[in-house]
Amino acid sequence: MFLADNMHPQAFRVYGGQVLAQALRAAAATVEPERAVHSQHAYFLRPGDPGEEIRLEVDRALDGGSLSSRRVVALQRGKPILVSSVSFQRAGRGDDFQQPLPAVPAPETLPSERERALAEGTMDASFMVTTGLELDVRLVHPVDWQNPQPLPPHLEAWMKTTGPVPQGNSLHACLLAYMSDILLIDVCLAATGRSFLLDDCQIASLDHALWFHGPVRADEWLLHAVEAERVSGGRGLARGKFYNREGVLVASVVQQGLMRLR
Repeated sequence: MFLADNMHPQAFRVYGGQVLAQALRAAAATVEPERAVHSQHAYFLRPGDPGEEIRLEVDRALDGGSLSSRRVVALQRGKPILVSSVSFQRAGRGDDFQQPLPAVPAPETLPSERERALAEGTMDASFMVTTGLELDVRLVHPVDWQNPQPLPPHLEAWMKTTGPVPQGNSLHACLLAYMSDILLIDVCLAATGRSFLLDDCQIASLDHALWFHGPVRADEWLLHAVEAERVSGGRGLARGKFYNREGVLVASVVQQGLMRLR
């Protein structure tokens, strides 16, 4: 059992990516270091309360010859807010193929979301995931959420931590899990001309699947390229790909989010 704090205790709810990262961190602490995470699947069950600590219970489901599996339940006030299955694998050999890195501007040519929010006077102190001091997030094509209109169903953003992170103990993979909850609902909202600033749509992450394809450094630039696949039935499905600066696809993510009209 592990206990976790909240990064933004003044927020209106716990950021889902935080609980994903904490669940992965707890699972990894029970696995041999040479077994790296290769997938994480999670369901968001209840909104998290930023004023309450999070209890993480880990079930050692499997320790096989090359694979280890863990089930993690994140709880507040005795009720689960997230359940997650995490799988780890000892390194193996095989073929190599990937989709290429999209053609986008370099991160140095783009303003950060924090810089944009400060310049435009739109800083929201209640939910500073992309505008806080922990991450440097730079959208290739920023969205004007104040004036929503249907946009092409894709978004790209460079992101990394604002400072160096020690290597080892799965910390970089956990930070990528934290980042992986960014943009996926946003791209579905943008594709349909909706905005999280309006009160006409109930928005929340429902389920999340993340695959790690190789080593990653979260303190070096990663391109998160996301695409809306389907919006229907009050839900939106989006896919994302994480590339490092060398063009290596290091992780893939799929998320379904609640987009129910009020």
